[in-house]
Amino acid sequence: MSGDWIRIYRFRLLATVLFFVLLSTLSIQRLVFAPEIPDLDDDSLQITTFWPNKTALQIEENITKPWEQILKSISGYKKIESISEIGSSLIHLELERGFEKQNLIQIIRNEYLLQRQRFPEDSHFPKIKFGKPDNHHIIILQNIREGNEKSRKELEQKIRNISGLESLTHYSHIESEMVVQVNSNWIHAKEFPSLSQIFTTIRNYHWGFGLDQSNQIWFQKDFPVQFTSFSQMEIPFRFGEGFKFTSLGKLSLEEKVLRHGTRINGLSSETMILKAESHISQYHLTRELETLLEEYTDWILLYSSHQEMMNDWFRFFIIFFSVDLFLVIFVSYLGLEGIKLSVYFCAYYTSLLVFLGVCILFAIPIGKIFLFLLILWKYFFAIVSVRRVGVWVKQSFFSFFIFSILIYLDWIPKVFGFILLSNLYFFLAITFLKKLFTPFVSITFPQFYWSGLDSIVFLIRKFWNQPDRSQSFSKFLLVSFFLFSSFLLAIYSAIFFHPLKIPDGTIQMAKLEFPTSIPEQESLRITKQVEDTILKKRITDLLVVKQNPSNAVFYYLLNEKGLEKGLHNLPTESGYFHTLGDSEVDTGFILRFSNADTQVLENNILPLVPWLRNFDGISEVVLCFQPSTEGLELHVPSTFGNILSYGITDVIRERSLDLQPAIVGRMLINKKLTDIRFLVDQNKNLERYQEKGVKLTKGITLFDKSFSQYKEIKTPGRIYHKNGDTSLEILIKGQNIKWDELKSKINLFLSNGPVKLSEISLQKKSEMKYRPIFLFFWIGLFLFRIKSKFHWFLILNLFLILWKIQTSFFSDEYLVFGTVCISLSVFHFLTIDLLKVTYKMVPLLFLVFISYLFPGEGGKFLFEGLFLVLIFFISKDKIFYIGNFFKTKTTF
Repeated sequence: MSGDWIRIYRFRLLATVLFFVLLSTLSIQRLVFAPEIPDLDDDSLQITTFWPNKTALQIEENITKPWEQILKSISGYKKIESISEIGSSLIHLELERGFEKQNLIQIIRNEYLLQRQRFPEDSHFPKIKFGKPDNHHIIILQNIREGNEKSRKELEQKIRNISGLESLTHYSHIESEMVVQVNSNWIHAKEFPSLSQIFTTIRNYHWGFGLDQSNQIWFQKDFPVQFTSFSQMEIPFRFGEGFKFTSLGKLSLEEKVLRHGTRINGLSSETMILKAESHISQYHLTRELETLLEEYTDWILLYSSHQEMMNDWFRFFIIFFSVDLFLVIFVSYLGLEGIKLSVYFCAYYTSLLVFLGVCILFAIPIGKIFLFLLILWKYFFAIVSVRRVGVWVKQSFFSFFIFSILIYLDWIPKVFGFILLSNLYFFLAITFLKKLFTPFVSITFPQFYWSGLDSIVFLIRKFWNQPDRSQSFSKFLLVSFFLFSSFLLAIYSAIFFHPLKIPDGTIQMAKLEFPTSIPEQESLRITKQVEDTILKKRITDLLVVKQNPSNAVFYYLLNEKGLEKGLHNLPTESGYFHTLGDSEVDTGFILRFSNADTQVLENNILPLVPWLRNFDGISEVVLCFQPSTEGLELHVPSTFGNILSYGITDVIRERSLDLQPAIVGRMLINKKLTDIRFLVDQNKNLERYQEKGVKLTKGITLFDKSFSQYKEIKTPGRIYHKNGDTSLEILIKGQNIKWDELKSKINLFLSNGPVKLSEISLQKKSEMKYRPIFLFFWIGLFLFRIKSKFHWFLILNLFLILWKIQTSFFSDEYLVFGTVCISLSVFHFLTIDLLKVTYKMVPLLFLVFISYLFPGEGGKFLFEGLFLVLIFFISKDKIFYIGNFFKTKTTF
């Protein structure tokens, strides 16, 4: 790059550069520190509509289907699923990436308001919310001893005042409720009131007045001071008569274990679940909590997601600034005397600030990859010089085009594309800024002379490359055999898939997820079953389970036994247990069957299950739906209703209270707001229920069997729709299943009925995995030169050897290897003295040693990367020395 135009326009260029630096500095607080590899969780939207005390069929016809018709006219989603169950409808939309979410919510709300007449008048307004993953930026606080409720609320209020907190949810391990229980057989006597009269009386009972001393205002009490006062409550009835509640039923204070919340090592525990807005907010929130919990000793900070990553940032910054120290100490040894080092520091940090500004502009997160690269760039840009690439730049356009195609086809990770662009940016920016800042910088650093180091490195290289003429040919054959063997083994390994994402810490995270059609009660049972199995195996020192309605998040710390055996053979049934960051997923395949009638679907699918269990390769078959249960359908001719002068509405309400418990109110018990549950104790046997009478509001018990028609029916508990079709699903697990044969036999089995097999789909996509062979293909294409085919072959072999070292001694983490290889390839392409870098490896040895001392996944990532770089240069020095037999001029 010619420097004349830079020298001529240096003041204008300096002003422009400083302007971009200022913009980046002012927006630096918006920089996102997060993993560069995005999670696979799709964005989703949930629409929940409640219509109390209605059956699944009523919900489907009056709530779900109108919603599906409305959503057909709205774009922005790629899949729609719905669940109709007793009292509620759930619509689940899987959104398209890049679509404006808030705009979609506004469109849905507007359409609902315009077509409100399509829904029942007494149905509730829909709740629309995003289905955010629950595993991001989570902090769990645990209560280790019973404390004061007032103290907990004070702590909760102080936490809510901390900036960066998105939400806080308190989970009690148990919950008290007051049960008002009525015996339905007692109320049929003529003098007793009906259930609806009892319910209304309790809800609206007058408990006297209280005085607000501070404001001197009298107010009506909504509940008594003592819950035992309910036993003396009078239920008014005909002609002003009244009965004490004890003559109708009984009162009790019961404790129940919460279904949702958090369990720690199998035991329910009182916890607070905190969600932070971002990684930076979580780091700030964690620091504030550590200070706050010194005052509130009843609570401890049990878990903080990505805590290991936040610790890694701190360690990375230590070694990042250690590079500056090494450059200053070894300034003369590295050839950076005079103002060279000062100019380089100005150029590097200016390039860095502009780079961070670009990351902020495009919302690109900074994680372990770029923290590692910033260290690598800072060291190597100080000791290498850029070549005049000339015609090579034109030749490289084709390789960049091929690289873009490989990324588009998802054969190479997209993050590698940004790594390549970042390397090229720093090469161009630092080269340009060094020439720009040279006239303006006059600061020099003191020189520390290390003349002995050159001699030591020279002697080591002389011993390492000691020529032995008598064994030259045999040594050449040995090296050739080694290269050829490594080439074949590495190529064979690179053909297979390897994981890209790496775990974030020693405390690992897993999710047990279920199909949308699975009932909540079933998911709770399976979650507890998996949790108990893990605890029985005794493979964890810590197991935290956060229970959600449709999934459960597991946080666990494996002990030595767990590290050896892992989490395998768990009884997940219809769910899949997935360790986040792992490449293996305990998953299965979903068989979806469609028809317009749920009952017909069920009748045709259930006989298929035994046949599937005996099919070759299938190890487990699980129903992903709730089978219909026996129920009664009641038909009453309108003529009888008019003659007997009773209201259908009253009868329906009376039967509803008889069959389903209901919350009648709330009151303070032991300084906690407690639910009051109205419960009727009765026999739900179908035959006995037909003989049972209904107490009317006029005091008459109506036995309607003589004129009512009772019919035993199958009632679906949940009705599942996918993309508008009524569907039922079956999950199958196994290995080496012949899918074509299975599909044809299922279609043959169902050929005489209306039910059809709609699709066979993978239950859960595995984590991102790639074949490294495509990266090697691009490196070979990028570095190929006709005049130096032999040295090109040596370099390509050297990258393959690095891959073999990576998989043999460390792990098969493709992310580490790809980051190192792309950077080294670009260095080879654009520098002229990379062969001489071996003489300047002493500071790099110190960096490798420091990174080796760092614990955690971040220290492992940094050590692996720097160690591979060191091995690359040492091996290249030896291989190229032996390759000089051919007297081939190197172009690298």
